[in-house]
Amino acid sequence: MLPAVNYTRAAGRTIVWKLPVYNTVHHILTNPIYAGAYAFGRTGSRITIESGRKRIVRGLRKERSDWEVLLIDHHEGYLSWADFERNQRLIADNANGKGVMARGAPRRGELLLGGLLRCGHCGRKLHVAYSGRNGKIGRYHCRGAFLNHGTDPCISFGSLRVDEAVGTEVLERLQPLGIQAAVQAIETSKAQSAEKRRQIELALEQARYEAAHAQRQYDAVDPDQSARGRRT
Repeated sequence: MLPAVNYTRAAGRTIVWKLPVYNTVHHILTNPIYAGAYAFGRTGSRITIESGRKRIVRGLRKERSDWEVLLIDHHEGYLSWADFERNQRLIADNANGKGVMARGAPRRGELLLGGLLRCGHCGRKLHVAYSGRNGKIGRYHCRGAFLNHGTDPCISFGSLRVDEAVGTEVLERLQPLGIQAAVQAIETSKAQSAEKRRQIELALEQARYEAAHAQRQYDAVDPDQSARGRRT
């Protein structure tokens, strides 16, 4: 249980204890103060012009090198700075869908669209769940609101029809590309074979030239041997 701020019309602002949600735990684990460091200026803002009006976007996270202040060992932390940095690397590696350089958290199962679908109600990424006797029956469901705010989940549906429909569509779209790739591979193989044959012919011609050149040099040094060879 962790303390949280609760607002109600009757009581106003109060502190309550409840089970932590994902955002709360993530904020604790990524805050330098947790590791005994004082940091200032971790976020910034960006000014854009939209429809002729100035718009300020605040709360943009900065790279650590751009923080205004970072004092390590400022106070006693819950863990060492080395452990804190190790945790940041693990969190970054477990971030699925953050680009090709992110390794992503280990996943199991065979659902085709895991990590690709988003909820039509809240826009959050759908989660994947497996059930059944062998744990192979998959479902897509939205738990973003529950994990982040503790509210009820949005939607949940089976994976069989969705995966089958998307898989069929993908194969139909890729079939012409597959044929084209096969034809291109055959043409490339033919071109490579012709080039190898040409290289072998050039090497053979060079060897014949060198053999004839060596014979001429030998005849020039020993004309008698050349004459005997012609009589023979």
